[in-house]
Amino acid sequence: MKSKNLYIKSWQLLSVIAVSILPVHSQEIIDHAYVRASYDFSYKTNPAQTEYAKTDLMYLDIGERVSKFYSRYEQTRDSIKKEGIDKSLSAYEIVDNMQKYVKGTKTVVYHIVEDDKIYVTDNLMKYYTYEEPRSIPIWRIDTEQKEIGGYLCQKSTGTYLGREWTAFFTPEIPISFGPWKLWGLPGLILEAEDKDGLFLFQLTGLEQQEHPIPIIYTVETGRGESFSEVSKKEFQRLEKLFYQDGLEYIRIHIHVEGGTIYQTEEQKSRYQKLKQKGGVPYIPLEPW
Repeated sequence: MKSKNLYIKSWQLLSVIAVSILPVHSQEIIDHAYVRASYDFSYKTNPAQTEYAKTDLMYLDIGERVSKFYSRYEQTRDSIKKEGIDKSLSAYEIVDNMQKYVKGTKTVVYHIVEDDKIYVTDNLMKYYTYEEPRSIPIWRIDTEQKEIGGYLCQKSTGTYLGREWTAFFTPEIPISFGPWKLWGLPGLILEAEDKDGLFLFQLTGLEQQEHPIPIIYTVETGRGESFSEVSKKEFQRLEKLFYQDGLEYIRIHIHVEGGTIYQTEEQKSRYQKLKQKGGVPYIPLEPW
């Protein structure tokens, strides 16, 4: 960002900043999906909520060696952004066009069997990537069964990455993948919910692909700049700061010259109240 003085008129401006610094991505085909599972991803932003606050439409593209889990909503918004950039629209025009579409989860999860690793990319106004071992959850398979989407499913419970999960998988589809980072059962996971009732993945569709879909791996911008590679621990620290103190995150990590973000007195007051409440309401899938 080149501007020395950044004057925040509204939170919409943060989206304009994001568009101006995030160009179209370079992409690499790493596998082809022969199955696509669709899930509703419902989640809460505050533990006190009695109902799920938001729902995203997620795709799980499954290949021979790779699975990719990502938001269809965010994929649509990225397409609108790319189209706007191709048409040389201003950042404000692009943001205005994108606001017509539902925001989605920005996290993309790749399971790469050959590497025995999980790779994650995420966007906190700039793109980060980290990797972690593809450690298998310790599942306890129950005798309880139920039907989901026409498939007979078996119940399983396990603790994984800081949360207790109940998952239903179907041996009728002998694919050891599932939504998000969940995997390791003798069948595709069609439904999963954490013990605290904060997150729920529910299958909404399953399609065998007549013509396999390319699985695109993206860790580089169109300008040849790699996403910022960090450790998982460092990413979690950045994510926490992003939600709890967004302006401080921008000042430090988005390289505002002089380190100063100018606000009106009213905006300062609103910002301080938000900070006192703990920042933007958000619960991470993996506890910080």
